[in-house]
Amino acid sequence: MKKIKFAFTVIKIFMKNQMQDRTNLILDVFNMVSRCLIVFLLYAYIFKLQGGSINGVDYKTTMWSMFIYFCIMILNIRRLDNVIMTEVKSGNVEMFINKPTNYLTISFMKVIGQGIFSFLFISILGSIIMVLSVGIPNLNLSVFIPTFIITLFLGQILGLLIYGIIGLMAFFIQDIRPIHWIVDKFVMILGGSYLPISMFPNFMKIIAYASPFGAINFASSTVYDSWNNEFIMRIALQLLWIGIFGILMHYVYKKSKEKAMINGG
Repeated sequence: MKKIKFAFTVIKIFMKNQMQDRTNLILDVFNMVSRCLIVFLLYAYIFKLQGGSINGVDYKTTMWSMFIYFCIMILNIRRLDNVIMTEVKSGNVEMFINKPTNYLTISFMKVIGQGIFSFLFISILGSIIMVLSVGIPNLNLSVFIPTFIITLFLGQILGLLIYGIIGLMAFFIQDIRPIHWIVDKFVMILGGSYLPISMFPNFMKIIAYASPFGAINFASSTVYDSWNNEFIMRIALQLLWIGIFGILMHYVYKKSKEKAMINGG
């Protein structure tokens, strides 16, 4: 209970700092508007050429899927590895890594706190605009609401684990940016950033559904009709990948602490 209270306290502190600095919120809003305008106008033309449906999915459902994806990106879990790398290079990490408070927990909460205000603000305002401009997709709310919350939560945990492991690699290699670039592109491609998953060829859909990179963004698939028959398997896959990467992170973190101690941390 104390750990949960501590985590919420850390998130609250960084969230307040983010609320006071309106620059990041303005930038996030600008990025969201520019992305949505370009993508929505482009796919409106594409769907019109295809008779209003592609692979059995209509324009409205596809746009909601991409809107959810863009909202998830605002949480910016992807910045975690850079935060860790910066602290490793500066030496600040040595002040935290051997203290009773878990360094990774602090890093996780810091990144979440820095992105959650923009996420909530843009998601709520954007959803209202989406309903008025695009309409409401045909959803089974009894399935959509709980599974959306679960997959969003599990997806962010998985993202923190993956990017956290990349960040910890800074203890062993000088620059982790090439690793971040490769992994991040897989997350974006298989998550539906460049092309909606509904438009993927079948073999790409299988890769997106089975890989940890696609599992991060399963919440964006909750608007599809097929989700009603797939959500149990998808949630199970997220839990499986969380278990695998959780074990891997535990091992890498242990080795990172040993590395810090050897170097005088």
